[in-house]
Amino acid sequence: MRILVNEIKKIFNWRMLLLLAFVNFVLYFLLIDFHITHFPNGRPALDSYRIGAEMIETYGIKMDETDLAHFKRTYDAQIDEANRYLQAREEFVNAGMDTYEKFRNYDQQNEQLSVLHAKIMFEEKVDLFWELQERERLIDFQNNKEAILETRRNDAENESQRARFEQMMEAGHYQVYPEITFENYKSFIRNAAIVILVSVVLVMSPIMIHDRSALMLDLQYTTKKGRAIYKTKIAAGLISTWLLITALLTIYFAIYSFNDTSMFFPVPVHMFINPDYYWYDPTFFQYIVIHVAAIYVIGFIFMFIAVIFSTLMPNYVSLIGIQIPFVIGMIAFGLPNMLDRIIDIRFPQWAMPALYSLLAAASIGLAVMTWKREKRRDIVM
Repeated sequence: MRILVNEIKKIFNWRMLLLLAFVNFVLYFLLIDFHITHFPNGRPALDSYRIGAEMIETYGIKMDETDLAHFKRTYDAQIDEANRYLQAREEFVNAGMDTYEKFRNYDQQNEQLSVLHAKIMFEEKVDLFWELQERERLIDFQNNKEAILETRRNDAENESQRARFEQMMEAGHYQVYPEITFENYKSFIRNAAIVILVSVVLVMSPIMIHDRSALMLDLQYTTKKGRAIYKTKIAAGLISTWLLITALLTIYFAIYSFNDTSMFFPVPVHMFINPDYYWYDPTFFQYIVIHVAAIYVIGFIFMFIAVIFSTLMPNYVSLIGIQIPFVIGMIAFGLPNMLDRIIDIRFPQWAMPALYSLLAAASIGLAVMTWKREKRRDIVM
């Protein structure tokens, strides 16, 4: 136990902690900060967020036909309010733009009308008109929600997908809520995962090569206990990776909480308007839990790979050189599929569990093979 604790201390030495803090600071502002400080990002994103929150408060986590009818009545009432607003403005009445219908369908080639339209939307930024624009989009989607899902069913690539779409149609699982919050979360978690996995590689990479560079392995391998140090380092790596991922997830989700999206957590993900459909029907919060579990698994896979490279590479230069293409490849091609599409219907239902299992088994197997190699390694030069 004392050796294990010492190995963990070696992993989290003060130099590494300083480097880790610096890397996370830089990557946070490069990858994550935008999705926090600019949420919602302008108009109509702000209006989409506000209307979505209002829908949750008014209708709950599921909208039936009565709720949709009420939503349309709210839209009609806002049109009447917009008409009164325009008719109270002399310049709009004189220009013949005295109703919302005329305002929405104005002649864009008419300079006077274009100036008046821009005045409402961009100079005065009247919330009412931005909200009407977003409500129109949502109503159009609601009016076509059955046709959209039926089209997806007809375009299904195989019987499993077709059966899933039919199941969703029978259950009435249609997309009705604004997607702004859900899309913001997916962007946030994807970039947070990149920062976390880079941090894991950074912290775990020196775990074996540090002792080799200090010529400690030749001394350690002269004893039976020293030969077993590889297992202790693996255990220290697992514990350290868990601590690191947990700490970073805690920090980044604490920052994400400032986006104030918790009211959407009980909403099933299939009810958010987006081009993706899923094999399962988790709530937004359960979808977050799935991603957290996935980040832990991918993080442990990265840890094993980093330990293997650290064992095999003769120096830091070669260690960095071999890991760069691996990390870039995983970030560019692995994460978009393993995280964003973890339950996506575009992949077979068994594909993601199989991929995670295969990568985990391969990384553990390679680590075991490397450990056996180290047990037999001759220290005589």
